[in-house]
Amino acid sequence: MNLTIDLTPIEEAQISSAAKHAGVAPAELVKQLVKEHLPAIPAEIENDLNATLQKWQLRDHSKANPDDATKALFAQWAEEDEQLTDDEREQNERVYAEIEKNGIPRVQI
Repeated sequence: MNLTIDLTPIEEAQISSAAKHAGVAPAELVKQLVKEHLPAIPAEIENDLNATLQKWQLRDHSKANPDDATKALFAQWAEEDEQLTDDEREQNERVYAEIEKNGIPRVQI
C-alpha cells in the first residue's frame, strides 16, 4: 500500500533529520514508526491463516502441522517482506500482475 501524507515543512525536516540519524531512508523511518503503533494481529486472523495452511497441506498430502523449519521459513519471509523498499514492493506488484494476467490467481497467506 502506498500512502500520501501531507506534512508541514517542520515535520518533513524532523523526519529527514531522524532518518539521517538512524541511517535509513525517510520512508523507511516513517514505516517503522507506523508499525510500532499498529495493533497486534487479531487471533481470528492468525487462526484463519493456520487453517488455510492446514487445508493446503492436506490437499498436498504434506504435514498437517508445520514443523519448526516451516515456521522459521514463514517468519524469515515475513521479515524479508518488512525490509522491502517501496521500489521492490512495486516490482513485486508488477510481477504478481503479470502472473495474474496469465490466469494464475494470487494467493494471500
